[in-house]
Amino acid sequence: MESVPGDQSALDDLRKGNRCLLNVMGQHFLVQITDVGAETMKVTFPGTDYPVSGMRVALEFHDELGYTYYLSHVKEGPRTKGEGIVLQKPLDLRRNRHRHSVRVPTDLMVQVKDQIHLRKYDAALLDLSGGGTLIATNAPFDFNTTVELSLSLPGEPTHQIIAQVVHAAEAPEARWGLNRLLGLRFVGLEPAVTRSIGHYIGRRLRELYLGD
Repeated sequence: MESVPGDQSALDDLRKGNRCLLNVMGQHFLVQITDVGAETMKVTFPGTDYPVSGMRVALEFHDELGYTYYLSHVKEGPRTKGEGIVLQKPLDLRRNRHRHSVRVPTDLMVQVKDQIHLRKYDAALLDLSGGGTLIATNAPFDFNTTVELSLSLPGEPTHQIIAQVVHAAEAPEARWGLNRLLGLRFVGLEPAVTRSIGHYIGRRLRELYLGD
């Protein structure tokens, strides 16, 4: 991730009813803002004796390109189940942009072929980033083979992507009868492809961490 100063207008994230991730000592909890005052704010929290007063936390709001986060600390911890916690209202924010190496797991199927032959092979897209992907396939491609990947992401147009095999190994456990793992590095992505992948990664992050 790349950290950059945030736009102060994004402080509008801190509104009653908004949902976000609360990062407490590296653990993420889905919370909802229930009240916002001049100096403090209140959010839901599933625990009853944690976090404690004074503990540092961060509120994270994710989107396709990265996430905005607000550093804060706990003013009042939970006393009863469902009561929530009181936080110091943040006065500043930071913005983290996803680097191309950020990967999300997927359960999609794609097709892949080399640039010379016409035969296409089915492949399971195991993960995806803006710079490459890991697939499971029976395609007999070797290290450094240049391939063409037909990528169709939900809600996005189908793209033909040129990639290079940078890793090839036998799968420790064959999935769907696919017994080889290939790591692919994308080559010369068009802006439209980069946007499609960015949109998909943003949606997957919300599904994985926000439950959308």
